[in-house]
Amino acid sequence: MARVDRPWGAGWIVLGAAITAGAWRIDRLDAQGVAWFAAPGLLPGVLGVLIALCGLLLALRSEPGTSATPDPASADAAPIALPWRRVLLTLLLCLGFAVVLVGRGLPFGVAAALYLFTHIGLLQWHERGAAGQRLRGLLVAAAIAIGAGLAVPFVFEQLFLVRLP
Repeated sequence: MARVDRPWGAGWIVLGAAITAGAWRIDRLDAQGVAWFAAPGLLPGVLGVLIALCGLLLALRSEPGTSATPDPASADAAPIALPWRRVLLTLLLCLGFAVVLVGRGLPFGVAAALYLFTHIGLLQWHERGAAGQRLRGLLVAAAIAIGAGLAVPFVFEQLFLVRLP
């Protein structure tokens, strides 16, 4: 999948830069005595920078000199290897997270961990299977899911003082 990362990385850089520019234009409310860390554009600005940084990392890790369009006849063309299928799977999983898991009595951290484990596991299933590392991939997915399931509620509830469903 690294051969399609350069254009996607560039797109994320542009999106992150646009978000950061928009956040910079938001009134900082200095005239009303609002502290710099409570400015309305701070969080979107930080997120925009992080999105652009992730886009840069994605573009830098791409394989130079390869085609941006995968050949469907190649061995890489697995059931979920084509980019549009991966995007569709991601959209369906996000919708499932929002509609099925969140707000149904399940703690947010548990819902986030289930979503992340499923998402990572499904997106890496074919590649890990071809390399004979499915169990290792599922263990890595579980570690990431558990870590994020603990960290996300802590960050939002303790640092940002946002109540999660």
